[in-house]
Amino acid sequence: MNSSIKKFVAGFAGVAIALSLVLGAAAPAQAATVAELQAMIAQLQAQLSASATATPVSYTFARNLTVGSTGADVKNLQILLNSNAATRVALSGAGSPGKETSTFGPATKAAVIKYQRLNSIPTTGYVGPLTRAALALASTPSTPVVTVPGGTVPPVVVPSGSGLRVMLAADSANTALVAGQAIGELGKFTFVNPTAAPITITNLAFMRTGASSDSTLSNIYLYQGANRLTDAAGLSNSNFNFNSSAGLVTVPAGSSVSVSVRADIAAGTSGQLVGVQLKSVGANGPVDGGVVFPISSYQQTISSASIGTAAFTYTGPTGASDNPTNDIRVFEASVVISTHAARLESIAFENRGSSSDADFRNLRLYVDGVQVGNTVAALVNDRATFDLSANPLRLETGTRIVKVLADVIGGSGETYDIQIRRTADVRVVDVELGQPILATDAGGSFPVSAASANNISAASLSVVRAPNSPSTDISVGATNVKLASFEFRASGENVKIETITVDADSSLQTTGGFDNGKVFLNGVQVGSTLDISSSGTDFDFGSSFILQQGQVAVVDIYADAKTSTSTNYADSTTLDVGVSVAAADTEGMDSGDSVSAISEVEGFTRTVSSAALTLTKYSGYGNQTMIGGTNNARLGSFTLSSGSTEGVNVNTITVTLSTNESGSVTDLVLKDNVTGATLATAKATPSTSNSYSVNFVVPLSSTKTIDVYGNIKSGADSGPWIAAVDGSGTGAVTATSVTFGNSSTATLQTITIGSGTLTVAVNTGSTPDTKTVIAGSTQQKVGSFRFTAQNSPFTVQEVKVKVPANAATSVSNVVLKYKNENGVEQSASQALTLSSGAQTHATATFTGLSAYIPQNTDRDIDVYVDVATIEAGASTGAAITATLDANEGFKAIDSAGTSDTSLNSSDLGSADTSGKGTLYVRKSVPTLEAVALDTTTLLAGSNVAIGRVKITANSAGDIGWQKLSFTVNKTAAITLGATTTLALYNMASNTQIAGTFGTTTGDLLGGNDSLQNSTSGNLTFVATNEEQIAAGSSITYELRTTVGGLASGSNSVSVSIANPTTSITTGTASAVGVTMAATPSFTWTDRSSSSVSGGTVHSVSTSDWTNDYLVKTLPLTVGSKSNNF
Repeated sequence: MNSSIKKFVAGFAGVAIALSLVLGAAAPAQAATVAELQAMIAQLQAQLSASATATPVSYTFARNLTVGSTGADVKNLQILLNSNAATRVALSGAGSPGKETSTFGPATKAAVIKYQRLNSIPTTGYVGPLTRAALALASTPSTPVVTVPGGTVPPVVVPSGSGLRVMLAADSANTALVAGQAIGELGKFTFVNPTAAPITITNLAFMRTGASSDSTLSNIYLYQGANRLTDAAGLSNSNFNFNSSAGLVTVPAGSSVSVSVRADIAAGTSGQLVGVQLKSVGANGPVDGGVVFPISSYQQTISSASIGTAAFTYTGPTGASDNPTNDIRVFEASVVISTHAARLESIAFENRGSSSDADFRNLRLYVDGVQVGNTVAALVNDRATFDLSANPLRLETGTRIVKVLADVIGGSGETYDIQIRRTADVRVVDVELGQPILATDAGGSFPVSAASANNISAASLSVVRAPNSPSTDISVGATNVKLASFEFRASGENVKIETITVDADSSLQTTGGFDNGKVFLNGVQVGSTLDISSSGTDFDFGSSFILQQGQVAVVDIYADAKTSTSTNYADSTTLDVGVSVAAADTEGMDSGDSVSAISEVEGFTRTVSSAALTLTKYSGYGNQTMIGGTNNARLGSFTLSSGSTEGVNVNTITVTLSTNESGSVTDLVLKDNVTGATLATAKATPSTSNSYSVNFVVPLSSTKTIDVYGNIKSGADSGPWIAAVDGSGTGAVTATSVTFGNSSTATLQTITIGSGTLTVAVNTGSTPDTKTVIAGSTQQKVGSFRFTAQNSPFTVQEVKVKVPANAATSVSNVVLKYKNENGVEQSASQALTLSSGAQTHATATFTGLSAYIPQNTDRDIDVYVDVATIEAGASTGAAITATLDANEGFKAIDSAGTSDTSLNSSDLGSADTSGKGTLYVRKSVPTLEAVALDTTTLLAGSNVAIGRVKITANSAGDIGWQKLSFTVNKTAAITLGATTTLALYNMASNTQIAGTFGTTTGDLLGGNDSLQNSTSGNLTFVATNEEQIAAGSSITYELRTTVGGLASGSNSVSVSIANPTTSITTGTASAVGVTMAATPSFTWTDRSSSSVSGGTVHSVSTSDWTNDYLVKTLPLTVGSKSNNF
């Protein structure tokens, strides 16, 4: 056997002895058999035999280690790392088991990282305080915790027996403590009660153990989980005790309880060992005879490390007064976490005020505004502990806000002072060192508390009239009427009201009061039903009227609208009720004190009113003009409005007419305005008085609108027609008789029986601007005509559209678009009938149309044309307009079937307004577009580009041009050279276009500058030959010249193509203009003459040339340059 194995065997012998001592005490509690113990020992021996490298015993790592460190501590570090196969430094050679070195290299760092990962330490490879503490623990011999397979702590098994069993808890602390920490666990002990009755422990006696002194420990407490059970115990000659005649802790029958001994560790004690022994237990039941005292905890090494800090500052309420309510802030403090982040595992609060546990409910802990942990239902012995150990809250370094909210439900007149009483009440653990931090109060010493206690306000009572207390009228003789509603509020504590006085007032009765008065609390009657006298009546409630503090209770007073002698209050009587409360009739449920009296609070004044129904002319329907022969005409509309006391059952409505009015209509009937339902049988032949039997209800405070319909006779006399209405019914509750309206004065809308009129005008807003259209295009809008109907709807059935005779061959079809009665767009198409002889127009006659013009509104009929192709007869330059014939071919029918055959006093044309409604036909059209120059900087020189334009031919056909006039604006001193130096280039081929330039200034003789001493003028170019551009293609032209005369200051030249022509001209090139004049600015052709069958070949002499009028994009700036010297 090698030396390492010998060391392990020797160590195991010590462990076995320790096991025998511990398990000897624990065996009764765990009911372990000898065979089980032998199995556990064998398991432990196998674990110890797994490594053949000795672990350094009780070695203290006194400094931090990193790559490059050397010394004995590095070698001991490697020995410890090699003791576990998972953290070995090397498998062979230097650093391997048995060949450890004193140098900290990369292999040692890698092994340290493995060790840190296994022990949940930040994996840096640096041996700092946290890692050193873990290494100190690993190198300290201790009695191991025997684990069951799987590595978990064995559960406590409750055996049978007659006495209390005591043992060291399986999870008692066995780690490194930190000097200066708070409430470090020294030992944890388990008490098992196998009996059938609970056992209360009243005394526990302990002794400090280990190489330490009494001054090492302070503030020694007993804990059960997160709950602190005791105040601090005093330590004398290594001994300390916990005593309580009421019991330190109770172990339930057949169960177990574990308690921990915790203490603050003094600073400057690193290297010491400390533990505790439980020497004796005092209880109200026997301790099992098999328990052997003392029972020792593990001895833990105290390490030296910079532990974090947690400094509290109270920021909560001080000396505040609060009415009991929910969500009161009873504590708040800031806590500054420094050095390391921390985790909050538990925190306890104590109430040091005069209020009791029962005054608080639902305590909630918030950190930085977020609730953490479970809600604590109530204080117990003035304390509330929030146990977060199962899910600790991480507190990053910096300032955190800790707050407690609670529902204060009682304690009227008492105080509360919720505070963190002692440092031991805060378990906040340094996340790097794993030990509790000693919390401090930044403002002084603990407790963390208010400067003065807060107050819970004394009991009080308030009574106000409820916002929804009824204020409407009351029906005569109504019973069980809610007269008023009041809101009662108790503050400070629950308040019992034993009696309320209800007072009654009325305006017209000498004997007042109310019959059958009742008091309802939150919808439930309390007290008896009593008559209410005018001098007031007391309603007694016993204990049935208790107000919950902080809550609103609604009190309703009910009674009949009768005096206390059962006499109905008359119409127009005003009434009110009020309530008052005497102080002697109140009692605070906690304090027993009375509250201040409540003087009379009155409800709204109410008016007694008989049932009523009012008839008014319906405002949503005005006076109308209708034509004779109109069927289903709305002849009037009225509204019935009920009062606020009750609804009305309507049974009769009468419509009164004059003799002439009754003779003008048939089938007079009443209809519901909303549903359109007929309310009574129609009167086929109305008389002067038309009574209808109806059956409908107008509910309380409601309205109903009724319409009068009938058919107006075709021969009805012209003039006003006005109906008058009256009627009757009964009250829906009281059945009292109700009348409304008047047969003479309750008149409805004035219906004027007249004739319908239809007017027509050109809608210039919808008629298109004059423009050029391509031959062969379809659906080209020419004009829009607006029809306006008055007093009757009209249906236009026939229309005649005229087109100028010289444009007739250019139009293949005329199309009308309009809407029918349903608002659906319709269209109709007709070919033109060509004129003959001296006729100036061709016509398209439309019949069978259904163009509907609603009454008192307007609609458009739009005229479109399909344009013929040049090959089919269209003429270039033809001007297409649309004219509606005023007195031929027109017919419109009104609602009575009467025909109107005159459209207007004169024809209406699309081109009646200048610049509107004319379409000029062309085979193709050009588009001009500016093209950016290579530079905008003006420089002197020859062949300088000052303008650039792209001309594009429409895809419908080729175009050509011969004249292009450029408008120039420039600085006067700039010279542009003689006209002979001007040139127009085709940019694609970079060839100069043959032609001549002329100018609007100078005599052009000799070498005169083209715009000498001028700031503006025109440079006009006439090509020698027609410039042709193929269909769908473009040519870009560039204007070049010689620039000179640039002077100090601003210099600029701007070139554009104007649009000076104001009317169309179609003819030969010379007729249109190919001179040097500025107008036209552009002379072009659609080359259409060659397309006409039998026509001449296109040339400058054919009549298919035109000017710049209607050319898109003109005027157009084609160049701009400047410079500033």
